[in-house]
Amino acid sequence: MNSVLPREEEVEAIFSQILASPDSCKKLMDIFYDVMDDNHLLEADNPKHFSKVLFYAYQNGDISALLLKLCGKSMFDLLREAYLIPKRFHGKSGENPVLLTNPEGELLPEAQKIVSGREYSKFKETYKNHICAPRSKLYLADGYDIVRSYVNDTDMEITEKRENKRRGIMILYALPDTKKIGLTEAQAYAVVWDTFHNIQKEAPHAIVYYGQETGLKKEQTFDEIGILLPIREFEKKMLHHLSEIDGLVLACREKMMKKAGMESLEL
Repeated sequence: MNSVLPREEEVEAIFSQILASPDSCKKLMDIFYDVMDDNHLLEADNPKHFSKVLFYAYQNGDISALLLKLCGKSMFDLLREAYLIPKRFHGKSGENPVLLTNPEGELLPEAQKIVSGREYSKFKETYKNHICAPRSKLYLADGYDIVRSYVNDTDMEITEKRENKRRGIMILYALPDTKKIGLTEAQAYAVVWDTFHNIQKEAPHAIVYYGQETGLKKEQTFDEIGILLPIREFEKKMLHHLSEIDGLVLACREKMMKKAGMESLEL
């Protein structure tokens, strides 16, 4: 639990691009009003806590604290729910997404009781027939929405819980290490953001995760991007979409290297 929602400064660099897109602005507005309509905190809210949040947001310039009170979402929650930015990837042992298989495609012990035979069969079929691009792996995984709220009506503590589980096949790619190739976090994010939108066009409602320096090999870190294709939505065209996404991510790698002024890619 914490009382401050972290800023994501690398994301802030693409705010102007969102503003330049009427479709993106409408998505953001629509999701804001949707969650406002769905939020019931306003009807039975504690006036003292509301005032406390309001004054805290004013004193600290923390719009997310106020948004969390008004609609149950932070600024970046709204952007992610509107499919305008990727979800944050915290590594292979993170809580979102949760990997259910190892790199060899075998179910992890803790997943054996929760994965159905049909789900695992679909994963194994895909694992067998999709030829992964270099430095990528397929996993069966569960993806979630992270829902934040204030713990109670007396303090500013914030809690997180996972909702809206979607089980699917996730392809996880290694990207160049941002620091190693001399790109700022914002520069790298701008390239990933373009790739994210191309993936959304190719596979609407694919869930995209991005993490900087979340991978580790031979004591060297690297960035990662993961795309989760929920089985229910993508079952019939899973291989087609995976192949298309391979091409988009390989192009993303090359763009990152060109932006850094490098000709060869060593991950």
